[in-house]
Amino acid sequence: MIIRMLTALRQNIVAWIALFIALTGTSMAASHYLITSTAQIKPSVLKQLRVAPVSTGPTGAAGAPGTPGREGAAGPSGPRGEAGPSGEAGPKGEPGSALAYAHVSKDGTIDAANSKNVENVKVEIAKNGIGGPEPGVYCISGLSFKPRNVIGTIDAKELTPRFISATLGKTEFSAHCTPEAQVTVETWTAIPGRNGRGEITGIGGETSNEAFYIAIS
Repeated sequence: MIIRMLTALRQNIVAWIALFIALTGTSMAASHYLITSTAQIKPSVLKQLRVAPVSTGPTGAAGAPGTPGREGAAGPSGPRGEAGPSGEAGPKGEPGSALAYAHVSKDGTIDAANSKNVENVKVEIAKNGIGGPEPGVYCISGLSFKPRNVIGTIDAKELTPRFISATLGKTEFSAHCTPEAQVTVETWTAIPGRNGRGEITGIGGETSNEAFYIAIS
């Protein structure tokens, strides 16, 4: 039995050696050619393995804008609040500084309804050096006190521009008033100055009878 096994082994040793080499070679090859990176793959094979890039399709058309929402209805008004309490009355003002005031017409008449403390006051149109009237110059006398200041304003009802001046005592134009003027008022009408071509070169004036207001302190 043993002799026959040895004889068979001698006869087939070459085949056994070839089988052994084949088996061990396969194992070595599997261990030696283990793929761990793309660098181990043939470029032509690697090219086939790669996925071709996907092309981007055209951009779609923009969508239509949405319809704006409707404005909401206004809510109901709230109830009206109660009126607040009345404020306290302010302190009484100081008396005015004017001791007398008057509204005087063109002819020198005093408007009593719009005047104060002028019951004995006399207003007259001044006279010139030859005894005639001096238009627009008013002499005021008969005040019950010595005036310290005077302010005059033209009546706003006058339709054209007017000017006024008021001074204490007499002036050159009121020098002939009797009694002597305590206050002199002069009212003026504006007169534009013109050259030979009719162009306005300035504004002058002349005295004229005009209604006015006066306040004396």
